[in-house]
Amino acid sequence: MRRLHKIIISSILVIASILPLAGCGRKTLAPDSGMFEKFMDAISSFDYEKAYSMLAKSSTVSPAVTAEPEDGDVTSIGAPEEKQEVKEYVTGPEFAEKYQKIFSGIGVKSVSYEKLSEEADGRTLTVKYRTAYNTEELGVLEDEYEMTIVLEGEESRVKWTPALIFPTMTWGSTVRVTTVAAHRGDILASGELLAETVMLNAIVADTDKITDRASFISNIAAILDMDAAEVTKKFETAKQSPVLIAQINDNELTPDMHEGLDNLEGARIIENYGWDRHYPKGGLMAHTIGYVGYVEESELEALNEGRTETDGLYTTHSIVGRSGIEKAYESVLRGKDGLSVTVRDAEGEYVSTIYRKPVEHGSDVHLTVDLKTQERAEEVLDLVLWGDNTAGAVVVMEPRSGEVKAIASYPTYDLNKIAISADHDYYSALLEQKNKPLQNRTTLGLYPPGSSIKSFTASAAMELGVAGSDYVFTGLIEDDYWTPKGFGAWVWPPIKRTKISNRSVPLNMTNAMLHSDNIYFANLALMMGEEKFLGYLRGIGFEQSMPFELSVAKSTLKVKYDTEEQWNLRSIAETGYGQGQVTIAPLQLATMYCAFRNGGNIPVPRITDSLYRTNGTDYTPYQTFENKTWIEGAIQPYTITVLTPMMKNIMSKDYNGTGSRLRARGCTVAGKTGTAEIGSDKSREISWFVGFRTDVAEEDELLVLVMLEIPTTDEYKYLKFDIARELISLDK
Repeated sequence: MRRLHKIIISSILVIASILPLAGCGRKTLAPDSGMFEKFMDAISSFDYEKAYSMLAKSSTVSPAVTAEPEDGDVTSIGAPEEKQEVKEYVTGPEFAEKYQKIFSGIGVKSVSYEKLSEEADGRTLTVKYRTAYNTEELGVLEDEYEMTIVLEGEESRVKWTPALIFPTMTWGSTVRVTTVAAHRGDILASGELLAETVMLNAIVADTDKITDRASFISNIAAILDMDAAEVTKKFETAKQSPVLIAQINDNELTPDMHEGLDNLEGARIIENYGWDRHYPKGGLMAHTIGYVGYVEESELEALNEGRTETDGLYTTHSIVGRSGIEKAYESVLRGKDGLSVTVRDAEGEYVSTIYRKPVEHGSDVHLTVDLKTQERAEEVLDLVLWGDNTAGAVVVMEPRSGEVKAIASYPTYDLNKIAISADHDYYSALLEQKNKPLQNRTTLGLYPPGSSIKSFTASAAMELGVAGSDYVFTGLIEDDYWTPKGFGAWVWPPIKRTKISNRSVPLNMTNAMLHSDNIYFANLALMMGEEKFLGYLRGIGFEQSMPFELSVAKSTLKVKYDTEEQWNLRSIAETGYGQGQVTIAPLQLATMYCAFRNGGNIPVPRITDSLYRTNGTDYTPYQTFENKTWIEGAIQPYTITVLTPMMKNIMSKDYNGTGSRLRARGCTVAGKTGTAEIGSDKSREISWFVGFRTDVAEEDELLVLVMLEIPTTDEYKYLKFDIARELISLDK
């Protein structure tokens, strides 16, 4: 018994001595800090399935169920709870979808992170870190985060909440990306609106409130000034209620319309339905202002070049400038959309802003045009011309600066009827109209300059040393016809001069300019020859692309008689007096004549004065356009001093010149007239006037060009002077 007792006591001592040692060697379990890097690496790799596998069960399993027992079954606790609006756990598919939608919505291209600190508290580890979402459109979105890692048994798990996507997110939160559409800029002249953006109102019919459809259609058609058949068709093609009857902008929705619609049962106005481009002056300056329309799919790539999604990409629903200033300044007028990325709670209420890109509304384009002069130019064209066999163009410029003060193509059209959603009947009628209202004659029309080129033929002869102002033509003229001699075999019909009563003699340059003698200038051209004469004309702008905000058709010096395409004596002679195949746009001819009042320099024509934008409450110009020279020294100063008096005589009532009927008021005018045939059509002609004020203060200097396409009958013969007189006279 004593021996057994000793053995028991010894065993107890051994055990007692072992237990403390075993206790000292055991580790206290804590979360693995490497779990943070593993989770963030999975997110950075967009491997959401892997990231989800690291989540704690509290983030992935409803609180209404227990953890999984060993046999794999799920045991419910108590009665099933009612479904909550906001659940505080996420399934695998929901987890992946949430990240994908948010990252896709803000354009996340890569994710980077940096651990800042970590703190352990028993079985919980808190990691503070910084995450940067690198996006293509929004730049880098960076913020500080806090991640909790917990132990579940002996495994480390991430306790996930939506705050790990963005710190201000909670369960039920969403990230909302909102585009703020840029407002298209306005076009103005003399401080008045020529093109503006206005809100659209939708006029709709609620079919369930209409008891008598026929009566309703009749009434609403009368109120909106529509065809009842058109309204009927809208009802027949509508797939559901309400039926869209019309879209009317704020300027067109009159008080009478508003009252009539308010009193019509079943009719309703939906405000701010969209926007419309409105042209307050209707057809004024239509060809220059241009209009807008919907984008074609084939245009998208070119239009979106250089733009980003946050700028607002063009789609087939976008509006784009189709012609004129609207097209030339599309990128300026359109602006750039704003963008707001916000966090919203489960009820949709605002929580915080993640990113904000302010909207950049389109800039306004201010033109150099003097609206009073422009309105008068178009008014006079409309008063003087009549019938569908007449057309014309007017250009008014400051000759020293090149600023366009008025530019009009006749006939014109109503911009409001063809912008965005065109009135197809109206547009079709324009296309069928004989005098082509849609054609911009000022910049895109090419016409033989006729005798208006003779000022440049004379300057060429003088500056090339071929003939001075005192040169007298002594060739044989029989019954106003001349067959050139001494230049080679002439196998064409003789050259005919213009019939003039009381012709001044001798046939020197002064009298040839006065009476616009074709023979004199044909002879000068032949004396200069093809190489010298055409070289001079090219040097002053012919066959060059003239700089201007809008496209200008390139003037031509070409030959085409039947199938022959080469220069010969006939083509050289005809070019000397502005016939043959030489053609030019009215704006370019006006610009070239500016050299006579601009020290011999041809300016760059300009119609844009400045670009304005709104900054807060400030409305300021951020770009002002300066005067520039296109061709320096195109005409020599001496040539100007010789030719200007000759051009004064042409317009003076004291001489029997071709422009003596001008009778301008309050100023002396120098210039040139011209007449040219339209192809082989002897019943119509191109009639020119181009003149500029002289002997006036610099601020009063003005150049006016008139080009008319008219019948050759006497009643149209002097219409160009009636138009020019009203624009060039100086009434003070």
